Amino acid sequence: MILMLCGMLALLIGLTTLPLATVASAQAPEPSPRPPIQPTSDLNQRKPTAVVPGRLTGTVIDLRTGAPASGITVLVGEQALTSDANGNYDAWLVSGYYRLDLKLSATQGTATQPAQVVAVGPGDTVVVHLFFSSPAVTPEATQTVAPIAATPTAVVPTTVALPSLPDTSRVDVPAGMPQSLPNTAAPLGMGSPTTWILLGALLLGLSLVVQLAPRPRRRARLTRKRRVAKMSATRSDEQLLTDLLDEDL
Repeated sequence: MILMLCGMLALLIGLTTLPLATVASAQAPEPSPRPPIQPTSDLNQRKPTAVVPGRLTGTVIDLRTGAPASGITVLVGEQALTSDANGNYDAWLVSGYYRLDLKLSATQGTATQPAQVVAVGPGDTVVVHLFFSSPAVTPEATQTVAPIAATPTAVVPTTVALPSLPDTSRVDVPAGMPQSLPNTAAPLGMGSPTTWILLGALLLGLSLVVQLAPRPRRRARLTRKRRVAKMSATRSDEQLLTDLLDEDL
């Protein structure tokens, strides 16, 4: 069994230390180098021309209040812009001439200046402020509501019925009636006193009988070792051996 275990252990060690066969990974062939592209004369001669835009900006101002107005439509050529919260408009445009005007609704007001043509050059910043007048705010008529008189409510008295109370007056007891009733209730489940007395006497008698009864004496028994020691002291070895053999038989 030990040899078998040693052989299995040696086989296990040999398998774990055996070198694994390496798998050669296939390498992808490198791509062939591409020939360089020779630039032609046309590509060298063609250069893009940078177009620099111009900027058109300004503020839309309400002449009635003197404050910038937000949400007003500004027409720049065919393009429609809307003024921001500060009343400003801003547009980046290709150089040229543009027609500038305000587009107002009836509730917003009327323009105080006609449409104008603005020239925007490359890289220029042209600032043009636009003015209009908003309609005046008419105060609204307030309607007065007459107060409504409160109608008094009649209070109806409520009658509450009192509950009847028990009679707690003192009652005189006649002299012939007993003041207290005799105790006639028997103890529940405990038995009579006589039964308990008899049971106690019986238990005491049984205990006295048990205490006064004579006890049997134990006989002293000598063990085999003590008997052998006693016999070896009084007899010879041959007699002792004979007695032991006879006792075993």
